[in-house]
Amino acid sequence: MNKNTCQYTETLFECGKRYVTLERRVRQAIDRIVSPVCSSCIRVCCRAAYCRETPKNPWYYFLFTQFSGGQDIDWEKTSPPPGLGRNGCEIRVGRYAYCYAYNCRAVLMSLETDQARDYFRKLSEILKDIGLNFADKRHLTDIRNWDDITRPRLLALNERIKEGETRFSELSTHLFKD
Repeated sequence: MNKNTCQYTETLFECGKRYVTLERRVRQAIDRIVSPVCSSCIRVCCRAAYCRETPKNPWYYFLFTQFSGGQDIDWEKTSPPPGLGRNGCEIRVGRYAYCYAYNCRAVLMSLETDQARDYFRKLSEILKDIGLNFADKRHLTDIRNWDDITRPRLLALNERIKEGETRFSELSTHLFKD
């Protein structure tokens, strides 16, 4: 293995670990708000097409295969969607960023104030925002080829993740004052 390959691999895993740590924190905060609402909802927002973004996208699939602890999902399943389990989304790592950013009306209305809704919206968009302009004008969610995941892009993504960590800390402090 040459030096450039080692540097790329180290950067890939460092960035992946940092992203997954933030993703888990975002997920936990979102679940705290949406679980009571979603558990009693009869309309399922999840769609199989969204779940399938994980295996289509090399970044998400890398996160899923490397950091999910051996979890197995039948990606071809359509009903219910492959990631949807009894307790919500089973894609614990490498989940499509736009799924985190989706906020149904019932969830938003479960929050007591406009300010709380605003904090929640911003918190739920952190992972989506991190992926903006990943490869020129393309979002990280649109990547379909490993060749687009270069070391310079990973280094830039790592910086955006750091910014996302700061935003998360600020927003969660406001959202969860108790």
